[in-house]
Amino acid sequence: MNKVVFILSVSSDIGFYLAKKYIKLGYTVLGTYRVFHPFLYKFPGYLFRLDIDDEDSLKYFVNEYKKFGLKWDIFISCVGEPRPLTSFFESDFDTWERSVNTNSIRQLEVLHSMYPYMNKKGTVVFFAAGGINNAVVDFSAYTIGKIILIKMCEYLDAENKNLKIFIVGPGWTKTKTHELILNSKISKEKRKETKDFIKNKQGTDMDYIFNKINWLYKAGKPASGRNYSIVYDTFDNNMLENLLDTDFYKLRRYE
Repeated sequence: MNKVVFILSVSSDIGFYLAKKYIKLGYTVLGTYRVFHPFLYKFPGYLFRLDIDDEDSLKYFVNEYKKFGLKWDIFISCVGEPRPLTSFFESDFDTWERSVNTNSIRQLEVLHSMYPYMNKKGTVVFFAAGGINNAVVDFSAYTIGKIILIKMCEYLDAENKNLKIFIVGPGWTKTKTHELILNSKISKEKRKETKDFIKNKQGTDMDYIFNKINWLYKAGKPASGRNYSIVYDTFDNNMLENLLDTDFYKLRRYE
């Protein structure tokens, strides 16, 4: 039987691209969407509607997935919400809190709900964001949520021998996220930087992202529980040696 890939937010640009790649390799792909986009008519996998911020929507989805009767082998979450894109004290706190939860807790809740439907062994992939190692102004909700996911990868790896879990930072990638940024109340500097990227730069190649995720998938359990930069890390024998160090690629402070 074909392996099953479950993609949370297959309606995202990265999610849709990964889905097509896995389908070409013979995987069965199931994906969720919150808002239906016309390009999803071309999706050759199985679609489920799910708003991860709505508890009733999640309960309905899990019940429908259960009836579907397929155990998943790979769980990939492509959810990312950059807004409110204002400084912490200028943000409405409820909006800021919802963004943190969308970028972390809600995704973890979906994984928690889907864990009973995992095959004997499973792989989980999350996506990180900029600002992990510095402060990106006006992006605190987005980044703090992703930091929660980074640390949870370490915890879930330690708690589960049957689970391989890691998080990757794709770098600047041309996706719909930049449209959200430009349509928000951001600083002139951030607007100029985003427009310049969209107009003049390629961004991280989607195929490159897929290949590095696949590399980590094949690296086995030693790659689990860690945070990787698709752009800056070197996926080669040196990385395999680094994986022998339990502190490498983690949310650590070296003394």
